[in-house]
Amino acid sequence: MLLLGRRLADTKFQIDLLGKKGWGELTGNLHGLEASGEWNGPDDALTFFSKIFPFVSLPAEAAPVGVWQVPTERVIGRSWRWWPEHLSASSEEKLRDYLSSGSAAEGTCYYFISALGLLLAAQGQGRVNYCRQRDIPFITARVTELPYPPADRFKLYHVSKGATRQSWVVLNDRYLQVVQWPRITLPALARYGVHSTSWPLIFPATDLIFAELHNPQPVKDFMMPCIDLDALRQKISAEQQAARLAAKPARMAIADMNIINLGVVKITLMFFFLLSLVAGGLMAGEGWAGLLSLLVCAVSGSLLLLLVAPIFRIATPSASRDVEPEQDASTGSTTPPKDIA
Repeated sequence: MLLLGRRLADTKFQIDLLGKKGWGELTGNLHGLEASGEWNGPDDALTFFSKIFPFVSLPAEAAPVGVWQVPTERVIGRSWRWWPEHLSASSEEKLRDYLSSGSAAEGTCYYFISALGLLLAAQGQGRVNYCRQRDIPFITARVTELPYPPADRFKLYHVSKGATRQSWVVLNDRYLQVVQWPRITLPALARYGVHSTSWPLIFPATDLIFAELHNPQPVKDFMMPCIDLDALRQKISAEQQAARLAAKPARMAIADMNIINLGVVKITLMFFFLLSLVAGGLMAGEGWAGLLSLLVCAVSGSLLLLLVAPIFRIATPSASRDVEPEQDASTGSTTPPKDIA
């Protein structure tokens, strides 16, 4: 495990060396290249580490601090604007004197991840690569411990959707983050003790999560945004409940329906109803004309009642189709993706 921490520090140093002339020598965003195409120099240590190891927490402001001499080979720094070759002989001599003095820790802030034996330089970053190039074995710095979850709280899933293959890490069976650099992260997680498994049926379908990944949200105090699976389950349940309620038959009258010539029908029925009512009253229901008038009056009255009485039950099955059906969990795989970097 300690070897893994040292290799991460070596990797960051090599990336900074390759990026001295710009990000063109590197692939993807290994050197701080933004999605918009802008380049603002290399990633700082916390950002770099959080791109490799998921669920890195933001440091607590009230964390205890101590001054220590830490091994240079185990510190991740950040060099961009200046390197040792930029210093004159006199400037470098002054820098060496300062780094070996009792005030060398001033202006530094390093975070120690004990599980990996690794330190992340938040302040005093530039001196890390300087000490590496000048073979200075120790750096005096103010150190704060940064907790990191143990391996047994992580689960790794390899999933696919069409031609897209991704690896997801889930913390505490609740929070999900996407692996950004599979070729670096997957071996590192395996060395840390995180193992892959099949996508469980108790989780939302992978298709729904792929849709949520377009807009991950900041959760708790993690450096990188993630998906809260519990919140997603509640959202899906609420949508399904709303769909079921919308699909229930509703009572309504014909007059509530969107019938274009309903007004003409109403007027016609009303005319025959009144006419037959008057005729039946004049004839007192005697003879065939009186009986016919009463019959027309009864029929037209019944039809008018149908127009205004909410006695019809109308179902809306289309509403239930608005909710995306759950996908079979068989899309989850324990095989790591090979076609993404």
